[in-house]
Amino acid sequence: MQPNESDDSYISIILSSFKSPAFWSIVCGVIGTLSVIAGGAINLAFDELARLALWVLLAGTVLIFLAIILSPRAIAIFLSGRRGRYGANVAIMTVSFFVILLLVNFLMYRTPTRIDVTSTRVFTLSPQTIQILKDLDTPVRANAFFVTTRSNEEAKRQQTADLLNEFARRSGNFTYRFIDPELNRSQAVKYGVVDYPTIVFESIETETLQAVSNFQEQEFVTGILVATGTQQKKIFYLTGHGEAINTRDNMLNTTEDFGLDYAIEGMQRDNYRVSPLNLKQFNQIPVETATLVIAGPEKDLDEEEYNILSNYINEGGHILALLDPDTPENFNGLFAQYGAYVTNLKIADAVSNVGGELLMPMVQKANGQYFTSVQTNIGITDQLDVTFFPDAGAVKNILSDEDMPPHIQIKPLAFTTPASWLETNPDSPGIDESDELGPFTVAAVIETSGSIVENPSNVSNPALAKIVIISDSDFATNKYFHSSDNANLFLNSVNWLAEDYDLISIRPKLIPYRELIVNTRERNFIKWSSWVFPPSVMIFLGIFVWWRRR
Repeated sequence: MQPNESDDSYISIILSSFKSPAFWSIVCGVIGTLSVIAGGAINLAFDELARLALWVLLAGTVLIFLAIILSPRAIAIFLSGRRGRYGANVAIMTVSFFVILLLVNFLMYRTPTRIDVTSTRVFTLSPQTIQILKDLDTPVRANAFFVTTRSNEEAKRQQTADLLNEFARRSGNFTYRFIDPELNRSQAVKYGVVDYPTIVFESIETETLQAVSNFQEQEFVTGILVATGTQQKKIFYLTGHGEAINTRDNMLNTTEDFGLDYAIEGMQRDNYRVSPLNLKQFNQIPVETATLVIAGPEKDLDEEEYNILSNYINEGGHILALLDPDTPENFNGLFAQYGAYVTNLKIADAVSNVGGELLMPMVQKANGQYFTSVQTNIGITDQLDVTFFPDAGAVKNILSDEDMPPHIQIKPLAFTTPASWLETNPDSPGIDESDELGPFTVAAVIETSGSIVENPSNVSNPALAKIVIISDSDFATNKYFHSSDNANLFLNSVNWLAEDYDLISIRPKLIPYRELIVNTRERNFIKWSSWVFPPSVMIFLGIFVWWRRR
């Protein structure tokens, strides 16, 4: 064959190919498939090129459609062949896989039973919240006002949506919606919203409104309770005598180690309304008080304050008393008249302590140092494993068990090991022959209908007072509150005193928020190595297998 003839043949072949619909079908199919892959990759890798990715995906889809139209016979032959059958099987299995995923996701969304596997338990509602939502018998709607153009609030909006969705899953009477106050100004005016973001809880029947700006579970529950007219139990903590109190700086969002802030927040998470109480200002304890917390007083009571507290106990009051060694005389005397007091000497424990610190006794379930509800009919310590007390005295009875009046019941909750003693020289702790040996009670419950010297049988229907007395206040302060089961001991005591027995349980421990901070190079590495590289490898392997088997 002559060269010119060969050239003419090649040219004729090329020209005939250009005129063949099958050729253009292949070209459109290849380019369309590559366009779809490229569009998907661009959409995953570059948020700012989302519009371009959409156009590339659309163009690829159109080209694949043209490939089918230009050569339907070639497509039919391909599908009827061995490769076509393999390809169709793979396509059917892939589609079936995604359909199954969608069905499973839909069924899991519809069912209220879910497992929270997040490290911070962000989707786990407290038992009382679940009960409140379960008992919600009137329609309540949450109106969440978020400005959609504020990108810095997107994370908060997503967290809020997740929490509101969990609320809605627990009750058919709870609904929510998001409103952009800049796009829907009339709704913002209707609900009186001027600051964003804000959530307004609304009772559909009574149109009662309650706005909250702190997007946490207890705030949402408070909004529901206020909107529906349900009252929260009130907890007061005593102030004015150097007690541990709220130390949070709202501007800097900081707290002091000696403060009671985390304990207060824990009580709020259990849906109590917590407030300080200064007897000098109020001259009485409010009748709606569910529990009064006295945390480590350093100054003594005067006669008037002493009488107020004594009358409160005689009328059936509930008190959580956290009393350190060297507690002021009148505070110790107040509880001594009901059968128990805290020693001035500190407890040292040679066996169960924290890090070899003798004056920091540890109470462990493994050592049998708790009294459970089987022994005392009180469930405060049933689920505790370890608690420790940085500065504890001993809770002692004024009278022996035989001499204690029948209207006073003192039940120990936790005690130290027999290798403990009352230390007379805390600067150089060590056991001496003169030291009093343990075990010693560090937490106890007093149930009384009168003082030691009183005879309640002379009173018709005497009120039963409940007191939980713990010989240390430091364990409940910010420095130690989230250590071991200290938080659970404190909150379980409050729950028991407030007669919310269903709340006495182990709570999820608070885990600080962890954020991954990367630079541009690290971000690009994560993006390309996780979003683009695996699909590219799979495509390359697919092409390689096809080439080998063609």
